[in-house]
Amino acid sequence: MRAVEHMDVTAVRITRASGALSRLFAWWYPKLMGLSERAGQADVRRAQLATAAGRTLEIGVGSGLSLPHYGDAVTELVLLEPNKAFHPELLRTIEGLQQRPWSWRLVAGDGHQMPFENSTFDTVAASFTFCSVADPPKVLDEIHRVLRPGGRLLFHEHVRGRGPRARLQDALAPLQVTLADGCHHIRDFLAAVEVSRLLTVHVVPSKMPRGFPTVVPVVHGAAFRPVS
Repeated sequence: MRAVEHMDVTAVRITRASGALSRLFAWWYPKLMGLSERAGQADVRRAQLATAAGRTLEIGVGSGLSLPHYGDAVTELVLLEPNKAFHPELLRTIEGLQQRPWSWRLVAGDGHQMPFENSTFDTVAASFTFCSVADPPKVLDEIHRVLRPGGRLLFHEHVRGRGPRARLQDALAPLQVTLADGCHHIRDFLAAVEVSRLLTVHVVPSKMPRGFPTVVPVVHGAAFRPVS
């Protein structure tokens, strides 16, 4: 087991969150998602992140539900989270892990203009993140930029359902956006990936166990930055 190099936290001084709803979301989201995690969502994360390797960036890490599932192949884990109300819980999650084979640092920022050099990361991970970003194509461009050639994006995202479920999602979309810190759960995430400069490796349709009807349909999979 590698010795853990505990890196200094970057930009982690906790300031007042940007709004009451962002603070409320940071409070209830880990509790609600915990139900899905215990019902099988954690197994999906574990299988997905088993392929993460090298220097790894997670975008929109939230309270850190994915952190226990990164393995020994990861050398450094950089955590990008724009909602500073999540930072205290995220730090507690990290400190509570029994094993951390990777060094880590926390960066207060988002995916639209990442403070990293070109071709910096071997792996980028995003879990239920693209529903909340303002400009998904811009974030995908940034992921392409910071990935090394051949590096992979591991994604796990909400998608629009079909039939009555889709109509319910459409009807409740404004409420979802308001209460869930800007979550647009009916975006066509896969279409955005298809027209990006990343190449899709595989996509697995799935369902979030014990999730609300509006967020049950999900996909997980991988895309990569072409070598040339």
